[in-house]
Amino acid sequence: MNIKKSILILTILTTAILSSCTAKESKPELGSNVDYKRMREYPKWVIQPTYDKGIAGIGSAKITDLGFDFARKEAMASARLDLGGQIKTKVDGLFKSYTSKIGVGDSTSVDSLAENIAKELVSIDIKGASLKDTWISPGDELFVLMTIDRERLVESTTKAINNSNNYTDENLKLKIKAESSQAELQRELNTYFGSFDNVELPEKQPVIKKEEN
Repeated sequence: MNIKKSILILTILTTAILSSCTAKESKPELGSNVDYKRMREYPKWVIQPTYDKGIAGIGSAKITDLGFDFARKEAMASARLDLGGQIKTKVDGLFKSYTSKIGVGDSTSVDSLAENIAKELVSIDIKGASLKDTWISPGDELFVLMTIDRERLVESTTKAINNSNNYTDENLKLKIKAESSQAELQRELNTYFGSFDNVELPEKQPVIKKEEN
């Protein structure tokens, strides 16, 4: 084997070894190569965040020389992004189902309304998200669990849908604000944000005319 071939083979082997080491060093704690033995030490909510009264989001940040408070803020920001993504997904699903049931076809105005409502919900609800739990992993990574109550989600969504500023189409606004559409809206909200067995739409009170003396 000549010298050039030997140098080429040595270079290839060295590159492969270095790449392998780099991959091992940068392996994320919850990445594709999961350390299941270590994960047994994790709280259940870190692996599968749930909240029986609404939606739950999880975020994490490494605790560095910048301190615990900095890591906490970073982890909470990450959890809010998680919550925001869930809200957008739920609003998208809700509108596809809701508009089809009230007889509104797919249109630019419907998509625009759904987008405006999702933005309003995210801006309002994630600011009111509650910090429920925290945990520091053996690798000094801070995990936080943040939640939003379903009552808040339903209330915010209802207000956003009834907010005239979110509409670009007057006919669409009239269609959605119709009494039958509002009843369907309540059913869809219960489906996407949780069931309320004891919650009903308020009935219209009969108008009582005063008798003239």
